[in-house]
Amino acid sequence: MKKMITNITVALKTAALGLFIATFGMPLMAQTTCTLDPVFVASPKYGIWPDSATNFVSGQVGVAYAQNITVKVPLDTVQSPVKICFTRFELLVPPSYPNYNLPPGLTLTGNPATLKFPGNANSCAIISGTPTTAGTYTLHFQVDVYGTTILSFQNCPTPVNPNTGSKISTQNIDYYIINISPASAINDYQIVRNLSVFPQPASQSIHLSFYSTQSDVVNFQLVDITGKMIMTKTIDAVVGENTTPINVENVDNGIYFYVLTDKNQNRISDKVIIQH
Repeated sequence: MKKMITNITVALKTAALGLFIATFGMPLMAQTTCTLDPVFVASPKYGIWPDSATNFVSGQVGVAYAQNITVKVPLDTVQSPVKICFTRFELLVPPSYPNYNLPPGLTLTGNPATLKFPGNANSCAIISGTPTTAGTYTLHFQVDVYGTTILSFQNCPTPVNPNTGSKISTQNIDYYIINISPASAINDYQIVRNLSVFPQPASQSIHLSFYSTQSDVVNFQLVDITGKMIMTKTIDAVVGENTTPINVENVDNGIYFYVLTDKNQNRISDKVIIQH
């Protein structure tokens, strides 16, 4: 059952480049509404994304953090001579690990808010907030699987009623890690702050999200892991939160680095995965 929950076989290359997010200024409000990963939703796979190999993004003390989680629960599985019809997966806090052992300042919410993910459906959750304490945090989740059993040649009822079924199994997930680095010195001349990109991985387009202290033009660059320039674009930033789409449908699959440069030549960069 544990293999079913986490059986995601998206093959991604890893890069040895050591780029870090430069973070600046006062804490901003983190993203609090979860979104589905469109690539994982469109795939034939079920389980949780990001998987254990991709894991969760790192953060920094005093900087808004957001990690989206997509949950795809299948309709059924056959364990001859019976078939299990899944009604819901419940995400619970393990008794020995308050708040899932999340870094202080972060919380987990979801859609549905009960964190009871129905069978034969795509749902999401998000870890968000502003970290307050540096460290490496191994997260702990308890997943209770509910369903009904029928003979293997029968069909599971649809639509699924998530309020039915009995508990089939309990699984403990403890392979997700969030690294929180200490706060860095603040650069008062930094214009662009708190840069992030979604979705990850991207297919048709990526969306840059950042905060700007001024209305100004910033430069966007996309480079591959060899340092080759793939794309450049200018962005008219406004004071406050900005979200800008970038079309990547003609960019080859792979791992890339995006860079935003302001008029003071301050740069913020991070990794993005493109997979069509």
